[in-house]
Amino acid sequence: MNAFRLQTFTPAEGFGERRQSEAERRLEAAREEAYRAGFVAGQAAATESHLDDETRLTAELVEAISDACMTNEAARRHVAESLAPALRALAAAIAPALADAGICDEIARLADRAVAAAPEARPRLRCAPELVARVEALLAERGVAATVEAAPELLPREARVLWDQGYDQIDLQDCIAQALACIAAHIEPQSEEAEDDQIRYG
Repeated sequence: MNAFRLQTFTPAEGFGERRQSEAERRLEAAREEAYRAGFVAGQAAATESHLDDETRLTAELVEAISDACMTNEAARRHVAESLAPALRALAAAIAPALADAGICDEIARLADRAVAAAPEARPRLRCAPELVARVEALLAERGVAATVEAAPELLPREARVLWDQGYDQIDLQDCIAQALACIAAHIEPQSEEAEDDQIRYG
């Protein structure tokens, strides 16, 4: 049986294609231009919509955080106002006791510093009459050479250490007042103006 091979013909370029008229070419160009313009406009609209969604979600998040901060601040103020009387009473009871217990140690500390600054000098300590015996005993125990004088004008929580290069003043009553004022500033409600100042100036 003989095999037959059919010849393959490649059509000439443009063969069988209908030539477009000028109007059809213009219509095709206008269609492509409109498609490109529509694609760009759609892309811009999608981008704008996405950014709007992001802005809306971000605003909602910021609002939620702000609400949470306000709620936390309100809760903190409520707790502080509830505990304020107890904290004030506790501080008012403890601070004087601590001052009374530490006044002699504070006097001895300043006497030690005075002796260290001027070893050849003998510092003079002036304190309330009821503290003289306690201070003398504490200085003798520590081996500090100092003269202790009774000063009726000083209160039991006050003392003065005099030495060649100056003097030191102890006023634990004033320290108590400052400590109580600091506690009150943290537990007592502040005015809106004070809060605004704190926000502006830190």
